[in-house]
Amino acid sequence: MTEQAPRTDAKGGLSVVLSPSYVVGSIMLWLAYFMGLVIFYASINWMPILLKESGLTPQKATLISALFPLGGVGAVLCGVLMDKFNANRIIAACYALTAVSVYLIGQAVGNVGMLVLVVFLAGVLMNTAQSSMPALAAAFYPTQGRGTGVAWMLGIGRFGGIAGSFLVAELTRLHFSFGGIFATIAVAGIVSAVALLIKQAAHPETAMASDLKATEPVGH
Repeated sequence: MTEQAPRTDAKGGLSVVLSPSYVVGSIMLWLAYFMGLVIFYASINWMPILLKESGLTPQKATLISALFPLGGVGAVLCGVLMDKFNANRIIAACYALTAVSVYLIGQAVGNVGMLVLVVFLAGVLMNTAQSSMPALAAAFYPTQGRGTGVAWMLGIGRFGGIAGSFLVAELTRLHFSFGGIFATIAVAGIVSAVALLIKQAAHPETAMASDLKATEPVGH
């Protein structure tokens, strides 16, 4: 995964991250990472409780919920795909598929076998997308702004974890159904996917393999 960075006259740090050449991409990275953590923390904090309330035994609810954060095995494959294809679109696809699988969690509550499958699938896709974001951000910024750019994305994204927990609490207070809660959470995955597609549209200068000898890579 290599991106040919836009030129900027900024000296470094936050001045690079918020410079006209990078500001749209920066905001889209923040938004994507923020929404990803909305999904992650809403799911891991509330799924056991919601599954119990939907009729599953505490043991089954806990075991099924534990599948979600174990899904990081897909990150290796995603890394390979990011090296070969457009990284923004690969991660956007993971977020979009996360949205579909999270929505299906809400529809599968009456079928334990299907619930196990979609929870694990959602975990694989969610963790793959989220763990790939720092690499995407590092490849986006030039050397003088890379550390700041990644740090700001991670820092702003953390508020998504807080927002995710409060979101489900509010949906529960409003008496949303199990399916309605997960349908609402799934919207965050669509937002992340769209944000990365906007970033790609604003910065279409992803270097092709044949161009690498003629350009200086910004990261890997």
